[in-house]
Amino acid sequence: MLGSCATQAPLSREAKSSRPIGATLEPSGFATILRAPPSSVPRARPPRSESEPERIARERGIPVAEAERLMNPDEAVREAAMALDRRLKAQAADDYVGVRIVRDPEPRFAFQFRRDAAATLARFTSDARFVAREGGRPREALQPVFDTWWKRFAPHRILGGGSVMAFEGNVQFDMSVDEATYRAIAEREGWELPPELQLHFPPPQNPRSVDPALAPLVRIFAREDRSPGVVLTAALGGRLVLRDGCFRMQAQGDGEPLVLFGRDVELRLDDAGYMAVFDPQGSDAFGGRVARVGERVVWSGPRGADEADAGVRALRAACGSGPIVAIGEPEGAQRFEGRRPRTR
Repeated sequence: MLGSCATQAPLSREAKSSRPIGATLEPSGFATILRAPPSSVPRARPPRSESEPERIARERGIPVAEAERLMNPDEAVREAAMALDRRLKAQAADDYVGVRIVRDPEPRFAFQFRRDAAATLARFTSDARFVAREGGRPREALQPVFDTWWKRFAPHRILGGGSVMAFEGNVQFDMSVDEATYRAIAEREGWELPPELQLHFPPPQNPRSVDPALAPLVRIFAREDRSPGVVLTAALGGRLVLRDGCFRMQAQGDGEPLVLFGRDVELRLDDAGYMAVFDPQGSDAFGGRVARVGERVVWSGPRGADEADAGVRALRAACGSGPIVAIGEPEGAQRFEGRRPRTR
Protein backbone atom coordinates (compact mmCIF):
# COMPACT_ATOMS: atom_id res chain seq x y z
CA MET A 1 0.00 0.00 0.00
CA LEU A 2 2.75 2.46 0.92
CA GLY A 3 4.49 1.83 -2.40
CA SER A 4 1.43 2.86 -4.38
CA CYS A 5 0.13 5.87 -2.53
CA ALA A 6 0.77 8.33 0.26
CA THR A 7 -1.57 8.86 3.19
CA GLN A 8 -1.33 11.46 5.92
CA ALA A 9 -2.10 11.62 9.62
CA PRO A 10 -4.23 14.72 10.49
CA LEU A 11 -2.25 15.51 13.66
CA SER A 12 0.76 16.92 11.81
CA ARG A 13 -0.98 18.87 9.04
CA GLU A 14 -0.60 22.50 10.16
CA ALA A 15 2.66 22.06 12.03
CA LYS A 16 4.71 20.74 9.12
CA SER A 17 3.01 21.84 5.91
CA SER A 18 4.72 24.03 3.30
CA ARG A 19 1.99 26.07 1.59
CA PRO A 20 2.31 26.05 -2.22
CA ILE A 21 1.43 29.21 -4.13
CA GLY A 22 -2.31 29.35 -4.75
CA ALA A 23 -3.26 26.79 -2.11
CA THR A 24 -6.02 27.49 0.41
CA LEU A 25 -6.66 25.47 3.54
CA GLU A 26 -10.10 23.96 4.08
CA PRO A 27 -11.69 23.53 7.56
CA SER A 28 -10.45 19.95 7.37
CA GLY A 29 -6.88 21.25 7.25
CA PHE A 30 -6.30 19.85 3.77
CA ALA A 31 -5.59 22.06 0.78
CA THR A 32 -7.54 23.16 -2.29
CA ILE A 33 -5.82 24.32 -5.49
CA LEU A 34 -8.06 25.13 -8.46
CA ARG A 35 -5.88 27.34 -10.66
CA ALA A 36 -2.21 27.69 -11.48
CA PRO A 37 -0.36 29.36 -14.36
CA PRO A 38 1.05 27.01 -17.00
CA SER A 39 4.25 25.22 -16.13
CA SER A 40 7.27 26.47 -18.02
CA VAL A 41 8.12 25.23 -21.49
CA PRO A 42 11.46 23.36 -21.66
CA ARG A 43 14.38 25.57 -22.66
CA ALA A 44 15.37 23.17 -25.41
CA ARG A 45 13.90 20.01 -26.82
CA PRO A 46 16.00 16.85 -26.42
CA PRO A 47 17.53 15.69 -29.69
CA ARG A 48 15.33 13.26 -31.58
CA SER A 49 16.80 9.86 -32.34
CA GLU A 50 17.70 9.36 -35.98
CA SER A 51 15.57 6.76 -37.71
CA GLU A 52 17.08 4.00 -39.80
CA PRO A 53 15.86 5.53 -43.11
CA GLU A 54 17.28 8.89 -42.04
CA ARG A 55 20.64 7.29 -41.25
CA ILE A 56 20.78 5.57 -44.65
CA ALA A 57 19.75 8.78 -46.40
CA ARG A 58 22.47 10.74 -44.61
CA GLU A 59 25.18 8.17 -45.29
CA ARG A 60 24.30 7.77 -48.97
CA GLY A 61 23.29 11.33 -49.70
CA ILE A 62 19.83 10.42 -50.96
CA PRO A 63 16.27 11.50 -50.03
CA VAL A 64 14.62 9.76 -47.05
CA ALA A 65 11.86 8.42 -49.32
CA GLU A 66 14.47 6.71 -51.48
CA ALA A 67 16.17 5.29 -48.39
CA GLU A 68 12.85 3.85 -47.19
CA ARG A 69 12.39 2.13 -50.54
CA LEU A 70 15.88 0.64 -50.37
CA MET A 71 15.24 -0.86 -46.94
CA ASN A 72 12.90 -3.52 -48.32
CA PRO A 73 13.06 -5.90 -51.29
CA ASP A 74 11.05 -4.87 -54.32
CA GLU A 75 7.58 -6.20 -55.12
CA ALA A 76 8.75 -8.92 -57.49
CA VAL A 77 11.08 -10.37 -54.84
CA ARG A 78 8.32 -10.16 -52.24
CA GLU A 79 5.89 -12.10 -54.40
CA ALA A 80 8.50 -14.81 -55.07
CA ALA A 81 9.29 -15.01 -51.35
CA MET A 82 5.63 -15.41 -50.40
CA ALA A 83 5.22 -18.20 -52.94
CA LEU A 84 8.24 -20.01 -51.51
CA ASP A 85 6.92 -19.47 -48.00
CA ARG A 86 3.70 -21.28 -48.94
CA ARG A 87 5.66 -24.23 -50.41
CA LEU A 88 7.84 -24.56 -47.30
CA LYS A 89 4.82 -24.53 -44.99
CA ALA A 90 3.31 -27.35 -47.00
CA GLN A 91 6.41 -29.45 -47.64
CA ALA A 92 8.86 -28.72 -44.80
CA ALA A 93 6.54 -27.92 -41.92
CA ASP A 94 8.50 -29.93 -39.33
CA ASP A 95 11.64 -27.80 -39.69
CA TYR A 96 10.39 -24.55 -41.20
CA VAL A 97 10.13 -21.58 -38.80
CA GLY A 98 9.24 -18.68 -41.08
CA VAL A 99 10.45 -15.88 -43.31
CA ARG A 100 11.56 -12.34 -42.55
CA ILE A 101 13.49 -9.48 -44.09
CA VAL A 102 17.17 -9.13 -43.19
CA ARG A 103 19.68 -6.51 -44.21
CA ASP A 104 23.25 -7.79 -44.69
CA PRO A 105 23.59 -5.01 -45.76
CA GLU A 106 21.17 -5.13 -48.69
CA PRO A 107 17.59 -6.21 -47.92
CA ARG A 108 16.85 -9.87 -48.59
CA PHE A 109 14.33 -12.47 -47.47
CA ALA A 110 15.72 -14.94 -44.94
CA PHE A 111 14.05 -18.35 -44.58
CA GLN A 112 14.63 -19.88 -41.18
CA PHE A 113 14.72 -23.57 -40.25
CA ARG A 114 15.29 -25.39 -36.98
CA ARG A 115 18.20 -27.39 -38.44
CA ASP A 116 20.13 -27.92 -41.70
CA ALA A 117 18.92 -24.54 -42.95
CA ALA A 118 21.22 -24.15 -45.95
CA ALA A 119 20.67 -27.68 -47.24
CA THR A 120 16.91 -27.48 -46.75
CA LEU A 121 16.56 -24.18 -48.56
CA ALA A 122 18.75 -25.47 -51.41
CA ARG A 123 16.25 -28.26 -52.02
CA PHE A 124 13.60 -25.67 -52.85
CA THR A 125 15.47 -22.78 -54.51
CA SER A 126 18.81 -21.49 -55.73
CA ASP A 127 17.61 -17.90 -55.91
CA ALA A 128 20.46 -15.69 -54.68
CA ARG A 129 17.94 -13.14 -53.38
CA PHE A 130 17.02 -15.59 -50.60
CA VAL A 131 19.22 -16.68 -47.69
CA ALA A 132 18.98 -19.43 -45.07
CA ARG A 133 19.00 -18.92 -41.32
CA GLU A 134 19.09 -21.59 -38.65
CA GLY A 135 17.45 -21.71 -35.22
CA GLY A 136 14.15 -20.90 -33.61
CA ARG A 137 10.98 -22.92 -33.27
CA PRO A 138 7.73 -22.84 -35.23
CA ARG A 139 5.00 -20.65 -33.76
CA GLU A 140 2.72 -23.67 -33.45
CA ALA A 141 5.17 -25.30 -31.04
CA LEU A 142 5.45 -22.19 -28.87
CA GLN A 143 1.83 -21.07 -28.79
CA PRO A 144 0.80 -23.60 -26.07
CA VAL A 145 3.53 -22.20 -23.80
CA PHE A 146 2.24 -18.68 -24.38
CA ASP A 147 -1.39 -19.66 -23.73
CA THR A 148 -0.64 -21.68 -20.59
CA TRP A 149 1.43 -19.05 -18.85
CA TRP A 150 -0.75 -16.15 -19.92
CA LYS A 151 -3.66 -17.82 -18.14
CA ARG A 152 -1.53 -18.40 -15.03
CA PHE A 153 -0.13 -14.87 -14.86
CA ALA A 154 -3.25 -12.88 -15.77
CA PRO A 155 -5.22 -13.33 -12.51
CA HIS A 156 -2.28 -11.87 -10.57
CA ARG A 157 -2.22 -8.66 -12.65
CA ILE A 158 1.48 -9.03 -13.42
CA LEU A 159 1.35 -9.09 -17.23
CA GLY A 160 2.08 -6.09 -19.39
CA GLY A 161 2.16 -7.95 -22.69
CA GLY A 162 3.73 -10.90 -24.46
CA SER A 163 4.81 -12.34 -27.79
CA VAL A 164 5.62 -15.63 -29.42
CA MET A 165 9.13 -15.17 -30.83
CA ALA A 166 9.44 -17.94 -33.39
CA PHE A 167 12.77 -16.77 -34.84
CA GLU A 168 14.32 -16.58 -31.36
CA GLY A 169 12.68 -19.85 -30.36
CA ASN A 170 11.02 -18.56 -27.21
CA VAL A 171 8.04 -16.84 -25.63
CA GLN A 172 8.61 -13.43 -24.04
CA PHE A 173 6.44 -11.64 -21.50
CA ASP A 174 6.77 -8.04 -20.36
CA MET A 175 5.84 -8.03 -16.70
CA SER A 176 4.08 -5.17 -14.90
CA VAL A 177 5.84 -5.81 -11.57
CA ASP A 178 9.51 -5.82 -10.66
CA GLU A 179 11.42 -9.07 -10.31
CA ALA A 180 11.26 -9.20 -6.51
CA THR A 181 7.47 -8.88 -6.53
CA TYR A 182 7.19 -11.55 -9.20
CA ARG A 183 9.44 -13.98 -7.32
CA ALA A 184 7.33 -13.65 -4.18
CA ILE A 185 4.22 -14.57 -6.17
CA ALA A 186 6.00 -17.36 -8.07
CA GLU A 187 7.24 -18.94 -4.84
CA ARG A 188 3.75 -18.82 -3.35
CA GLU A 189 2.23 -20.36 -6.48
CA GLY A 190 5.00 -22.93 -6.98
CA TRP A 191 5.77 -21.84 -10.52
CA GLU A 192 8.70 -23.32 -12.45
CA LEU A 193 9.23 -21.67 -15.81
CA PRO A 194 10.05 -23.72 -18.90
CA PRO A 195 13.39 -22.81 -20.54
CA GLU A 196 11.72 -21.29 -23.60
CA LEU A 197 9.87 -18.68 -21.51
CA GLN A 198 11.63 -15.36 -20.89
CA LEU A 199 10.38 -12.62 -18.57
CA HIS A 200 11.31 -8.94 -18.74
CA PHE A 201 10.80 -6.82 -15.63
CA PRO A 202 10.49 -3.07 -15.04
CA PRO A 203 12.74 -1.52 -12.39
CA PRO A 204 11.44 -1.34 -8.81
CA GLN A 205 8.86 1.34 -8.14
CA ASN A 206 10.21 4.84 -7.54
CA PRO A 207 10.40 5.08 -3.73
CA ARG A 208 9.90 8.86 -3.80
CA SER A 209 6.25 9.80 -3.75
CA VAL A 210 5.17 12.91 -1.81
CA ASP A 211 7.52 15.59 -0.53
CA PRO A 212 7.14 15.35 3.27
CA ALA A 213 6.53 19.10 3.40
CA LEU A 214 3.45 18.68 1.19
CA ALA A 215 2.13 15.47 2.73
CA PRO A 216 -0.07 17.19 5.37
CA LEU A 217 -1.96 19.06 2.62
CA VAL A 218 -3.23 16.04 0.67
CA ARG A 219 -5.38 13.15 1.77
CA ILE A 220 -3.84 10.80 -0.76
CA PHE A 221 -1.43 10.81 -3.70
CA ALA A 222 -2.60 7.57 -5.24
CA ARG A 223 -0.28 5.85 -7.71
CA GLU A 224 -0.85 2.68 -9.73
CA ASP A 225 0.73 -0.37 -8.15
CA ARG A 226 1.72 -1.82 -11.55
CA SER A 227 3.80 -0.66 -14.47
CA PRO A 228 1.51 -0.17 -17.49
CA GLY A 229 1.62 -2.56 -20.40
CA VAL A 230 0.39 -1.17 -23.69
CA VAL A 231 -0.64 2.46 -23.23
CA LEU A 232 -2.98 4.00 -25.80
CA THR A 233 -1.63 7.22 -27.22
CA ALA A 234 -4.67 9.45 -27.57
CA ALA A 235 -3.87 12.87 -26.07
CA LEU A 236 -6.51 13.40 -23.37
CA GLY A 237 -6.84 16.58 -21.36
CA GLY A 238 -8.43 18.39 -18.47
CA ARG A 239 -7.58 20.58 -15.49
CA LEU A 240 -5.82 18.82 -12.62
CA VAL A 241 -7.10 20.22 -9.33
CA LEU A 242 -6.78 19.49 -5.63
CA ARG A 243 -10.07 19.82 -3.75
CA ASP A 244 -10.05 19.41 0.03
CA GLY A 245 -7.00 17.14 -0.18
CA CYS A 246 -8.23 14.94 -3.07
CA PHE A 247 -6.87 15.18 -6.60
CA ARG A 248 -9.58 15.51 -9.23
CA MET A 249 -9.83 16.13 -12.95
CA GLN A 250 -12.02 18.86 -14.39
CA ALA A 251 -12.86 17.71 -17.91
CA GLN A 252 -15.78 18.80 -20.06
CA GLY A 253 -18.77 16.54 -19.53
CA ASP A 254 -17.01 14.27 -17.04
CA GLY A 255 -17.64 16.11 -13.78
CA GLU A 256 -14.67 15.82 -11.42
CA PRO A 257 -13.49 12.21 -11.27
CA LEU A 258 -10.82 11.25 -8.78
CA VAL A 259 -7.29 10.93 -10.16
CA LEU A 260 -4.98 7.92 -10.14
CA PHE A 261 -1.38 8.72 -11.07
CA GLY A 262 1.31 6.60 -12.66
CA ARG A 263 3.45 4.18 -10.68
CA ASP A 264 6.59 6.33 -10.46
CA VAL A 265 5.54 10.01 -10.45
CA GLU A 266 6.40 12.38 -7.60
CA LEU A 267 4.57 15.26 -5.91
CA ARG A 268 6.74 18.22 -4.94
CA LEU A 269 7.12 21.97 -5.35
CA ASP A 270 8.54 23.28 -8.61
CA ASP A 271 11.16 26.02 -8.69
CA ALA A 272 8.49 28.73 -8.63
CA GLY A 273 6.74 27.32 -5.55
CA TYR A 274 3.73 25.62 -7.17
CA MET A 275 2.65 22.09 -6.29
CA ALA A 276 3.49 19.90 -9.26
CA VAL A 277 3.59 16.30 -10.43
CA PHE A 278 6.94 15.21 -11.86
CA ASP A 279 7.82 12.21 -13.97
CA PRO A 280 11.31 11.09 -12.87
CA GLN A 281 12.01 9.70 -16.36
CA GLY A 282 13.76 12.62 -18.05
CA SER A 283 15.04 16.07 -17.18
CA ASP A 284 12.57 18.56 -15.75
CA ALA A 285 14.15 21.40 -17.74
CA PHE A 286 14.75 19.58 -21.02
CA GLY A 287 11.70 17.60 -21.90
CA GLY A 288 10.59 15.74 -18.78
CA ARG A 289 6.86 15.63 -18.00
CA VAL A 290 5.80 18.21 -15.40
CA ALA A 291 2.23 19.21 -14.49
CA ARG A 292 1.27 21.87 -11.98
CA VAL A 293 -1.76 21.23 -9.87
CA GLY A 294 -4.34 23.74 -11.09
CA GLU A 295 -3.30 23.92 -14.75
CA ARG A 296 -4.68 22.17 -17.81
CA VAL A 297 -2.78 18.96 -18.42
CA VAL A 298 -2.41 16.32 -21.11
CA TRP A 299 -1.88 12.58 -20.73
CA SER A 300 -1.80 9.49 -22.94
CA GLY A 301 -4.78 7.18 -22.74
CA PRO A 302 -7.33 6.09 -22.10
CA ARG A 303 -5.99 3.76 -19.42
CA GLY A 304 -8.24 1.99 -16.97
CA ALA A 305 -8.29 2.03 -13.18
CA ASP A 306 -8.47 -1.51 -11.78
CA GLU A 307 -10.42 -1.77 -8.53
CA ALA A 308 -7.93 -4.44 -7.41
CA ASP A 309 -5.08 -1.91 -7.62
CA ALA A 310 -3.70 -0.96 -4.20
CA GLY A 311 -3.65 2.69 -5.25
CA VAL A 312 -7.32 2.55 -6.23
CA ARG A 313 -8.28 0.95 -2.93
CA ALA A 314 -6.39 3.61 -0.99
CA LEU A 315 -7.97 6.36 -3.10
CA ARG A 316 -11.43 4.99 -2.35
CA ALA A 317 -10.66 4.86 1.36
CA ALA A 318 -9.36 8.44 1.45
CA CYS A 319 -11.65 10.22 -1.04
CA GLY A 320 -14.75 8.08 -1.43
CA SER A 321 -16.64 6.54 -4.30
CA GLY A 322 -17.22 7.82 -7.79
CA PRO A 323 -15.44 7.67 -11.12
CA ILE A 324 -11.64 7.45 -11.29
CA VAL A 325 -9.50 8.58 -14.20
CA ALA A 326 -5.99 7.13 -14.53
CA ILE A 327 -3.69 9.80 -15.98
CA GLY A 328 -0.31 8.15 -15.66
CA GLU A 329 2.38 10.81 -16.13
CA PRO A 330 0.56 14.09 -16.87
CA GLU A 331 2.17 17.10 -18.52
CA GLY A 332 1.14 20.73 -18.57
CA ALA A 333 -0.80 21.39 -21.79
CA GLN A 334 1.25 24.44 -22.75
CA ARG A 335 4.47 22.59 -21.99
CA PHE A 336 3.26 19.66 -24.07
CA GLU A 337 2.54 21.91 -27.04
CA GLY A 338 5.89 23.62 -26.71
CA ARG A 339 7.75 20.34 -26.55
CA ARG A 340 5.81 18.74 -29.41
CA PRO A 341 4.90 21.52 -31.85
CA ARG A 342 2.03 20.73 -34.15
CA THR A 343 2.88 19.78 -37.71
CA ARG A 344 1.05 21.39 -40.61
